[in-house]
Amino acid sequence: MSFGLFPVQENLGENSVFQSRRRLSLLLLAVPAILSLPSLAQPPAPAGQGQDWLPAQDARDDLRQLWTDIEATHPDPFLRSGGMVAFRKRFTEAHAAIPVTGIHRHAFERLLLPLLAQVGDGHTTFDRESSKTDAQVLVDLTPVEERLVVAAVYDPAQLSLGGATVQAIEGVPVATLAERMGARLGYENVYTNLAHLVEAAASSGRLADLLDRPALTAPVTFHLLLPGGEPATLRAPLRSGARTGRLTPPSRLHLPPMDGSRMAAGFLDDAGQVGYFPLDSSMRYREAFEVWRLTGMNMGDLLDRVVEDVTGRKASGTEAEKLAQVPSVTERLMALCTEMKARRTPVLIVDLRENPGGQSVFADILEYFLYPVDDTVAVDHGYQVSRFSALYFRTHSADSLDKVRARTTADFQLGDLDFTGLDQWQHLRAVPPSPAERKRLGQRCLDQLRGLPTFAKLLDMGGWNAAWTPRVVVLTAARTYSAAFDAVLQLRAHGAAVVGVPSSQAANCFIDAVQFQLAHSGLTGSISFKWSAGLPRDLPNGTLLRPDRELTYADDRAYQFDPNATILLAMDFLSKPHPAAQKDRN
Repeated sequence: MSFGLFPVQENLGENSVFQSRRRLSLLLLAVPAILSLPSLAQPPAPAGQGQDWLPAQDARDDLRQLWTDIEATHPDPFLRSGGMVAFRKRFTEAHAAIPVTGIHRHAFERLLLPLLAQVGDGHTTFDRESSKTDAQVLVDLTPVEERLVVAAVYDPAQLSLGGATVQAIEGVPVATLAERMGARLGYENVYTNLAHLVEAAASSGRLADLLDRPALTAPVTFHLLLPGGEPATLRAPLRSGARTGRLTPPSRLHLPPMDGSRMAAGFLDDAGQVGYFPLDSSMRYREAFEVWRLTGMNMGDLLDRVVEDVTGRKASGTEAEKLAQVPSVTERLMALCTEMKARRTPVLIVDLRENPGGQSVFADILEYFLYPVDDTVAVDHGYQVSRFSALYFRTHSADSLDKVRARTTADFQLGDLDFTGLDQWQHLRAVPPSPAERKRLGQRCLDQLRGLPTFAKLLDMGGWNAAWTPRVVVLTAARTYSAAFDAVLQLRAHGAAVVGVPSSQAANCFIDAVQFQLAHSGLTGSISFKWSAGLPRDLPNGTLLRPDRELTYADDRAYQFDPNATILLAMDFLSKPHPAAQKDRN
């Protein structure tokens, strides 16, 4: 349960996130070296200079706006870019590369991508737009042990290729594509870069960019290595519209069904001895919307879309009426914990493999159900340092400089860093809190959570804190990111085991993003405004958190590439004796 809960806004895009381990690890150590300006080959200016053509001065103005927004908003854009001189030199080179005749909007986006990528931050990026000509590339890839593995196909004749390792796409080696990917999108560790590559490989337009081709119009050739070592080829068709007809190997498990919130709760066995709580999105539960409303964030049409997905009907009514139709993490956990306590369920598996982030308050709610508040404030959750810029206040209407001054110092200025969280963390590590202080700090966290109407009802009931404390295992994959990774760290701090593929999110990283839009090109994106040190005293795991039991390619093969191989691995892991006895907290 973190201090300074509000505001805790993540990027409002469900963005997400794959052969040599040595090759990719070396890339991480030399990000600035691979950031070269892309080729500006572009279509000639049309006679009428259409809407996608930017006059040179407009492009230069947008370039300066991007530079200004990054330096005014990001806590430290120079940390991973080689310093201020190197950072600004790349902007100068980009300025000189804009043709005097102007530039096509797409070529301009490609010119700017490395300027954001040099920050080395997965939350500081452009919103990649899909062209009308973009199509779905019909094969799903996933990273396992730092290699790209075929996870799903869309043609029954290709099912035998599941589990194969991708060696190249259209003849270009995966290592080369990963290098190009890292020059276009910032990343924190090997798995962030691979996750970005997986996303790019699913889109004909983005993949064409990586392949340095104008377009992809025919099936895409994936060069594979089968589990037995034989080479193979997969021709992935292109399809416009929805990505439907996904085919995977059969699973041994029958999981509780998910609703439109992409959340479920139940058990993995008939005896109720393994509880199961999967959350595939941190943006589609009621309490997330309650936080965004408190912080004054513009939710756009997301609430309407979630209501429609949950109910199957077009959203209508007041905002409060719509919110009431969105499934609640609080209510779902109340029901699950009640049944787990009745059955004396010894194990809970929290499944965050498919969760790319959103709003992290669900982690605080889950923590409240599992662990005493007084214990929660005593464990080391690290610290965060925020920066408050003009761009921040434009996108957080419920906050203001005066409010920041009220909770920091009276002379706090625009663009300053708020070290309150770091100061609190240092104090608590130097002087462990007394029982009375722990109670006071715990109450302060609860007072913040009381701002969520749904959770406030639970607090008014009483009796739900640490309602049942089983042995907890949290599942991760490369796609586990941002707010989902916050939950991993919070549960891990209480002794939960982590099982699966490492997350693409670093524990020590820049998080929480504000949106920007360039005035002339209209290009949009996000810039982090907060430094988060989730594991400040564990630097190796702070960059890449290794699970307690990592899913290897050998494991995946042993489970016959079951789509739920990580759950099977966790259940095998759980069969081993646990060092701590189960606690029944009444």
